[in-house]
Amino acid sequence: MTRFALFIAFCCTFTSTIAHAYFEYAPNRDLQEEVDQHEYRILPRSSDYSFAIDGDFFKPVFIGGGPAEYYRYDFYHGNGYWLDLRGEFKPLEDLVLNLKTTFTQGTTSNGPTYQALVIPRLAVTYRAHRFMGLDWETRLGDIDRQTLGTGLFIEMKETAGGYIKTGSGDFGARILVDGTGSFSLDGGVTAFEAQWKKGLVGTTLMMLETGVDYSPPQFTGTLYSRYAWENGFSYTTELGGNNRNYAGSASVTYEHDWDGLKLKLKPQFRHYGKNILGDLAGQRGEIGPDGVRTGYLEQTYVSYDQNDKPFVIPMNIFFYGDHVQTYSSLANVEYRFNSFYRVYAETEAVTLMLHDREPTRALFYRTGFRFFPFKRREDEFGILIGNKYLISSTTDSSGDRSFSLPNMPDFENKPLFMQQLYWMIHY
Repeated sequence: MTRFALFIAFCCTFTSTIAHAYFEYAPNRDLQEEVDQHEYRILPRSSDYSFAIDGDFFKPVFIGGGPAEYYRYDFYHGNGYWLDLRGEFKPLEDLVLNLKTTFTQGTTSNGPTYQALVIPRLAVTYRAHRFMGLDWETRLGDIDRQTLGTGLFIEMKETAGGYIKTGSGDFGARILVDGTGSFSLDGGVTAFEAQWKKGLVGTTLMMLETGVDYSPPQFTGTLYSRYAWENGFSYTTELGGNNRNYAGSASVTYEHDWDGLKLKLKPQFRHYGKNILGDLAGQRGEIGPDGVRTGYLEQTYVSYDQNDKPFVIPMNIFFYGDHVQTYSSLANVEYRFNSFYRVYAETEAVTLMLHDREPTRALFYRTGFRFFPFKRREDEFGILIGNKYLISSTTDSSGDRSFSLPNMPDFENKPLFMQQLYWMIHY
């Protein structure tokens, strides 16, 4: 009985530091501000340091189909976990160190240590106030998720490299260097962005290296605008191009939280002209006569905490090609019966109009039930059924298993999600 009591006490202490992560990405920044807003976080914190643990324990089960219809040897095929341990330290008032370390095992099917991983990400941020009349911030290392403009070319992209941003009043600007290449592991992306009134008017310039030393960089520029009203409506629009073609996007979002009912609607349109990214998109990785691989997109970080991303993002679209129009609509709803029970549904209808093949249409959904055992905390137990499943590995042409782990690039040139019916238990 004593051992059982100690076990229960350990579970309560451990889970009291955990928030659900399946639909929420745990950022590697601003941790002090985050934990100050959540009283249930019991790990030590002060003005000099903060800590948090976020994670998920999960068991997905595929419904129907054979190996040809789903990735049987997927990294996340069951009895797995994903734990983010985050720390933030402030040795000086304007100097911040962030360390996010992920402990993960996609499945225990092959033993207690098979495919178990530890993934550390370190970042250093320095802020200078009112230098040359401007506020400055520079960050190196893991610079977390980045979106350029409103996301026409780079959206919700996990990035390593650095940035410098500055601003004063309504004006802001930044220079971003993505050492992970954004679209391909080789090469890199350097981007400049300037905005006025939080993006009411903005512009970007992206210099894309195509992956080999002797390829000239490609310049792509955009103009964009975004604005959010207090009534829950907001919009984004962006238009850009280069000497090859042009691209554009527009979206309208409505979000509202009534007493017990939370709703989000977002219709969106995108257009990408032919060869807007040169030979990167939609070629499935052919090897040219000079031995150089072209047309090969790479997911450089395929992780469980990307489940909150929509399907219509640039990395998924450019897998199919860059001469395309996309029409999509998000419709997410959650109903709270009380502080303990919630039901939800997340849907995304997608149409990709490709100019060299038949349209690609899909309806993705996840719907489920959430139970919150603690009245004042966000720890949850959940059951869901859906058809939007994260891809992380596949079988190569020889029939041998070819794993794409979260800490390595996925060289198999495929989108982030696939349609596969499954149900999942997670905590």
